[in-house]
Order: sequence, then structure tokens, then C-alpha cells
Amino acid sequence: MNEISVKFLPVWVWVIVLIQVFLVLFFSVGTAMSPGDFIPNVSELNYVTQLYITRNITVALGIIVALVLRSHRALLTLLIVRLLTDISDVATVYALDVEVIKESVPMVAVLLIVPAFVAVVYLLKRIK
Repeated sequence: MNEISVKFLPVWVWVIVLIQVFLVLFFSVGTAMSPGDFIPNVSELNYVTQLYITRNITVALGIIVALVLRSHRALLTLLIVRLLTDISDVATVYALDVEVIKESVPMVAVLLIVPAFVAVVYLLKRIK
């Protein structure tokens, strides 16, 4: 079987990647439209909130570009960035003892961190 006929990604990796993109875009757009609904104690857009939105949209768009280019290396790089961002967010929640956000940590771990880690491991093996 030649390299051209091999699928770019298995279905389960597509599911992980699309959840990464759509969930992150949903929360980013939702935060932009109504910050207080997504970030406790934030009633309007401010610089820090805008940075949060921008970094998430940028990585989601980067993942989309990697998919369009059908690049395993680009997708691997962006998933690592996404993974490190989410791990950093979780660590910051606990380091700064942000009680109002702690309840969302399990959701972030289950929907974003663990699946991204699995996809990263798969892509590392695929590339080597």
C-alpha cells in the first residue's frame, strides 16, 4: 500500500481534533459575547479576557490549517501547544486557588487534556 492511499487520520483522532476545535471555539466565542457567562467575576471584555480568547482562537485556527494541509507534524505541534495551554490553565487555577473555576477542571481534563494527550502519542508514533 503506497503512502498516498493511507488515511490521513483515523476516525477517533478526527473526533478528538474536532472536539478540540469546536469546544475551544464555542467557549472563546461565548466568552467574547458574554464574558460573565464563561468567566466568573468578569462582566465585560478586558485585556486579559481578550488574550484568553485570542490564544484559543489562534490555536483552533492553527489546527484547522494543519488539517487542511494534511500535516501530521503541524497537527502534532498544535496539539502539544493546546495540551500545554490546558495543563497550564489547570495548574494556574490551583496555584491561584480560583475556587469558582475549579469545578470546570474535570471537564477540561476529560474533554481536552486526556484526548489531546492520546492524539499526541498517536501522532508521535505515526511520524516516527
